[in-house]
Amino acid sequence: MNARKENQIAWMLVGGVATSLIGILVTMLAFGSAIRLGSKAPLILVALGPIMIVGGIALTGWGVFAGHMTNKKADSSGVQWIPNCYVVGRYEMNPIGEMIFSDFNYDEPKSKFFVRLKLPDGSDQEYQCSPELMDQIGEGMIGNVQVKGRWLGSFVAVPRG
Repeated sequence: MNARKENQIAWMLVGGVATSLIGILVTMLAFGSAIRLGSKAPLILVALGPIMIVGGIALTGWGVFAGHMTNKKADSSGVQWIPNCYVVGRYEMNPIGEMIFSDFNYDEPKSKFFVRLKLPDGSDQEYQCSPELMDQIGEGMIGNVQVKGRWLGSFVAVPRG
């Protein structure tokens, strides 16, 4: 998933949860002040609170749905050849969840290897790859890549000239 789309979905989720929590707070304050004061002033807040709660739940649900659809689309896409990709970074995720940026442990069977590429359209994408391919790729290299979904299948370095 590209970084911009991730950011949008994350803000949708955070905004939805925050809106729901504020709606709950507004509802509690409105009912509390209406009961204590006996006034009609917080009646608009009594209506606004549940609207915020429902809106926040809807926004959170839409964020989850959008994230699911984006991941599903990325995972089910076909093989693509992308020319002139710049290797921004590479790292290993070991079995206990630590990110390792150098001295990779290629013998650990549960480790996952990731490469972050800057594509010709300017977007950053992160792909998982095999340890053998990771060993051939260096940061700062430019190359033609073959990807399928989130998997980096091959990297052919292009000489700088």
